[in-house]
Amino acid sequence: MVRRCSVDPAVVSVDLGGTNLRTAILTKNGDIFDRSKQATNVSEGHRKIIRRLIDDIERQRKNAEARGLKIAAVGVGAPGVIHADSGVVVKSPNFPDWNELPLKQELENGVGLPAFIENDANAAAFGEYWRGAGKGVRSLIFITLGTGVGGGIVLDGKIWHGADGMAGEIGHMTILPDGRACGCGNRGCLEMYASSRGIVMSYLEAHASAGTSGSSVGVTSESIYNAARKGERSAVAVMEQMGRSLGIGIANLINIFNPEMVVIGGGVRDAWPLFIEAARSEIRQRAFAFPAERTKLVPSDLGDDAGLAGTAAVAFEQLH
Repeated sequence: MVRRCSVDPAVVSVDLGGTNLRTAILTKNGDIFDRSKQATNVSEGHRKIIRRLIDDIERQRKNAEARGLKIAAVGVGAPGVIHADSGVVVKSPNFPDWNELPLKQELENGVGLPAFIENDANAAAFGEYWRGAGKGVRSLIFITLGTGVGGGIVLDGKIWHGADGMAGEIGHMTILPDGRACGCGNRGCLEMYASSRGIVMSYLEAHASAGTSGSSVGVTSESIYNAARKGERSAVAVMEQMGRSLGIGIANLINIFNPEMVVIGGGVRDAWPLFIEAARSEIRQRAFAFPAERTKLVPSDLGDDAGLAGTAAVAFEQLH
């Protein structure tokens, strides 16, 4: 057995979601070890969540030492408005009591390691850039299609935060000026048409218009994908409509940012063949021809691991 002559550096990466709290050990090569998942239990409040997170980080540090790895830092991806420099969670939709919460300071005091905090969608974008579909490019836009629509922007190898840390709110781009009311207060946001929730709304509206509304019980985005795969006309039409809405949004992003790549992640990615051609058609019609043709439109490589990879990449970058 060959002994290590030095201890390899690694980080504990944290994906802090409203439903699950996930941690893992990542090396500089992007190797992932000792994944862990537990319920976040948002209703407990931030003190108990942070205490459990600190305990999990300490457990992962012991796991790393057993593997001959030395934890050099902690990287955390969390939803909401985050000041990356200070590590303060300004406001988070999933955590009602996380207002002006100094998460970086709390973790550093608790574990005695440098901690780096990043918005979860930004982290996922950086993860795809570092070790996923965007490996080798310098600029990409990541769009996550789930219950809502999120996004992250990487320009010249750096996360673009914007003046207030709110860059990348792609889901709240207006697609239809007088469209559906969105929770953000606007109308016609991309999120209301390209998310799993928007897909269900479109499907129910289509059946109501045709006089075949029936029961909405059991109608999910997954059931609509399956119906579309079987050729149900209304389901096929809804997925094409979703693709057109997404394509309009991506065309705007291409015209503004001229990225090398647009990466699509989130649960709706599983329905890729059902919407992608409609999206590409809209992009060709609405974006400038040359950047529209050269911009690669691809599904996420990393899936649920994008956020873990991205927060690790942020931590390694900040350490150096």
